[in-house]
Amino acid sequence: MDNHIKRPFPLMMLIVLGIMTTFGPLTIDMYVPSLPSVQNDFGSTTSQVQLTLSFAMIGLAIGQFIFGPLSDAFGRKKVALIIIAIYIIASFIAIFTTIMPLFLLLRFIQGLTGGGAIVIAKASVGDRYQGATLAKGLASLLVVNGIITILAPLIGGYTLSVTTWQGIFAVLTVISLIILVLATIKMTETQSVANKRLNFGAIFKDFGQLFKKPRFILPMLLQGLTYIMLFSFSAAAPFITQKIYDMTPQQFSVLFAINGVGLIIMSQLTAKLVEYMNRYVLLLILTAIQIIGVVIIVFALVVHLPLWVVVIGFFLNVCPVTGIGPLSFALAMESRTGGSGNASSLLGLFQFILGGAISPLVGLQGQYSVTPYLYILIITSVIIIVLEVALKFNRPLQSK
Repeated sequence: MDNHIKRPFPLMMLIVLGIMTTFGPLTIDMYVPSLPSVQNDFGSTTSQVQLTLSFAMIGLAIGQFIFGPLSDAFGRKKVALIIIAIYIIASFIAIFTTIMPLFLLLRFIQGLTGGGAIVIAKASVGDRYQGATLAKGLASLLVVNGIITILAPLIGGYTLSVTTWQGIFAVLTVISLIILVLATIKMTETQSVANKRLNFGAIFKDFGQLFKKPRFILPMLLQGLTYIMLFSFSAAAPFITQKIYDMTPQQFSVLFAINGVGLIIMSQLTAKLVEYMNRYVLLLILTAIQIIGVVIIVFALVVHLPLWVVVIGFFLNVCPVTGIGPLSFALAMESRTGGSGNASSLLGLFQFILGGAISPLVGLQGQYSVTPYLYILIITSVIIIVLEVALKFNRPLQSK
């Protein structure tokens, strides 16, 4: 490994990459408080309006799957600037959209290009770091991501208090334009060997090799399932809090922001603990906290306990995501066989495709039913436990 790859990122570069990872919370979290009002304006069902989340999440998944390999071939910065520009255009058109099919298409494009920006940011870190250092580098990105996760729902809630949901897309247009300018000025190329031609045969061969490695697949699935907890919360919580517990969109945005604070704390705590603890043990502890959150949520909603109990359950269930995610990502990346963009794209695909597929299921029984959400939490928890057991028997003999 050469000196260029070993040299740490300048602070400004880390900030720019961190900002690029915020297309997830910008596309999802800023929009989430408006779900009930979007449902009213379009005259749709709860499940249909949750498709606007699903299309964005599926776009985030496919975008990471596509643009990781593309950035391996043509360079990180060039691809990033193109897709951020497309995101700006899609956000602007969405302001004037009154037809649900077109709105869903624009949400998909937002997700597609936003996912590309996310995977390029992560792959750039993967170009330069590995092992525990990679986990710490990703956690550093999540500082910026966490700040935006706090601010995004607050901005969305405030925007709804002074204008309609269309105003959220006006704000997204302006924010993504600022990100484009920052990336143009401050982002540097980390892909030292750009192939200048896309070899799909080599890409799919690399994918095939990755799928044969339990030490890649198990952390990948674990990361994807922990994000089901986050995305099902995003789909269910607006209706649980606003329809069942009578919160306003602005109050819900504060609740979302509190979870954002927890996400930041957990990401930084993980970055510190990984220096002193075995990563597999730390992963197990974080998973246990998440499942305790599931138990609290299920019990509180079944017997209709006060809102503060539900909020505690949400907090414990959601916040470990920013610890489990980077740890799982780093463990999986250690088993990659080719470019970090290929491996990052697969990890991003499963992270968001599972959440995108699950989100509309949350509202199958309408805006006042919590049953589908509870089933999703319980089933996901059981699978996570099985994966943790499998990971225990597939870990390296000497792992840190």
